Amino acid sequence: MKWFNTNRKAVAPIALASAVTVICLSSCSSAAPGAGATAASGSCSKVTALVNDLQNPWNATLAQGMTEQAAKLGVNLTVQNAAGVIATQASQLQQAVTSKPDGILLQATESNGLVPAVKIANRNSVPVATVNANVGQGADVVTFVGVDQKDYGIALAKLVEEALPNGGNVAIIQGVVGNPVEIDRTEGITETFAANPSIKIATTVTDSWNNADNLAAVQDLLAKYPKGTLDAVVAEGPEMYVGAQYAASIGRDDVKFIAGDFPIEVQEAIKAGHLYGTILQDGATIGARSLEDLCAHVTGKSVPTPTDFIDLPSITSKNVADFKTSWHW
Repeated sequence: MKWFNTNRKAVAPIALASAVTVICLSSCSSAAPGAGATAASGSCSKVTALVNDLQNPWNATLAQGMTEQAAKLGVNLTVQNAAGVIATQASQLQQAVTSKPDGILLQATESNGLVPAVKIANRNSVPVATVNANVGQGADVVTFVGVDQKDYGIALAKLVEEALPNGGNVAIIQGVVGNPVEIDRTEGITETFAANPSIKIATTVTDSWNNADNLAAVQDLLAKYPKGTLDAVVAEGPEMYVGAQYAASIGRDDVKFIAGDFPIEVQEAIKAGHLYGTILQDGATIGARSLEDLCAHVTGKSVPTPTDFIDLPSITSKNVADFKTSWHW
């Protein structure tokens, strides 16, 4: 039986190989430069999207959401891939400003380090909307579109509490330690458990949001904690399906597993009973909403500020049939 995949799949609906992908949804040659942040431009026809790392499958769904929304709005969208390098993204942002787009969508590789580059956009009246990952104080942005990552962590913890109505011992598997998303999710999880005396944190480890590391972490946990000593494992990303499949393969059905996000592999693991549940952070919805908000601002419409948060539904075997997914991890 094939129960795990040690390599995270980088399957994306848009081209990932190059650093820049230009998507022309009306005539690229005829698109006029944007008029910047003022609503007087009257149109939103040229937008640059700067994505942290398109090799990350979830980020690819984010970009796909932007792409599909651009098609609906008739926007010429340029998607640039920073490959996780802040210097690359800072340079891309500065170069985008010189091309005078109507606006910029930014999924920041790093919060504070990109503030100077966003300020350049501010000085040149090019509006910037941040997506999924925000920038630090001192830079002006139209709005932040995404989820409250602390609420994400709280939702993960609530799923654990649902899976363990009588309480129990829980292991937490963090993502990339020190990453702003990891910090907020961990805070949400630990604060929720601290308010519930029936839940005890047995240990906290990390898998860096990586399939192979998740498998190794779960193998270590199940070796250290025999049956009756560990009741649940909660991870901060979708890679938890790998460890959950391994546990099922060795008969450790005494432990409940909770994941984050909803790729096809997580959907299948919930249906199979390997995962108790997950939290849906819909990248395509976030991507589409970000372009919608940016263009609304450019054309003088009202935009939710300072944040436009997307809902975070919980998915278990009870409602998994109500949700669709099309991406892989």
